[in-house]
Amino acid sequence: MARAKKTDRAEARRRYRAETAPADVGATDEGDAPASTARATRAATPAYATPAGRVGIGTAFRTAFHPVNIREDLAALPWLLRSRAFLIPLAVTIASSTLVTVTGGRDIITSFLFAYFVQTPPIGGALIAGFLAPRASWLLGFIVSLIAAVGYMVFILSVTTGTPDEAIARQALPAAFLASPILGALFAAGAAWYRRFLQLSNPNRGRRAEAKRGADGRSRSSGTQKAPVKR
Repeated sequence: MARAKKTDRAEARRRYRAETAPADVGATDEGDAPASTARATRAATPAYATPAGRVGIGTAFRTAFHPVNIREDLAALPWLLRSRAFLIPLAVTIASSTLVTVTGGRDIITSFLFAYFVQTPPIGGALIAGFLAPRASWLLGFIVSLIAAVGYMVFILSVTTGTPDEAIARQALPAAFLASPILGALFAAGAAWYRRFLQLSNPNRGRRAEAKRGADGRSRSSGTQKAPVKR
């Protein structure tokens, strides 16, 4: 009787091992995985992950930094040049350069436009491009600032030609073409970092605005609507 129980138990253990053997064979440690599988896993893993929900200030500060991927940013440039992140600062830069050249920058408005959108460094256009750019903010800031340097050159050649300041003004052109794109890329990248920092610090800000809209897309007031008075 005892021998029959031992036989039954041994048979049950063999059946259990046979049923679970395929799962054990298929499961391997990460270190034993083939090289192709490891590469596919690394390729599927994003370079950076955005945490869900609200995070601390320190975590938001660190997570807001994104690595620069030059190859992918250059590949995305054709559709970025059609986005508002480029078209808006481009329009403001060209308009500012034209107004400053025509008026000579003698009034308050054109002086402001000259200081922020034309003169080295053109931080206004770079900040707008960086804050609106979905990606490659540094690249858009570089291009917008390079266009601003061209506007700066047109202003100098048009306004200072034939004046005592012509020689001094022309000496600033090489520095403008060298410093404007580099500083513009840095300012645009900083604006993009600040935008991500705000989104990570307060992710519910955009959701509250969407919650006020109904299914038809119209805004809903926070208060209750009064029922019509029956007559």
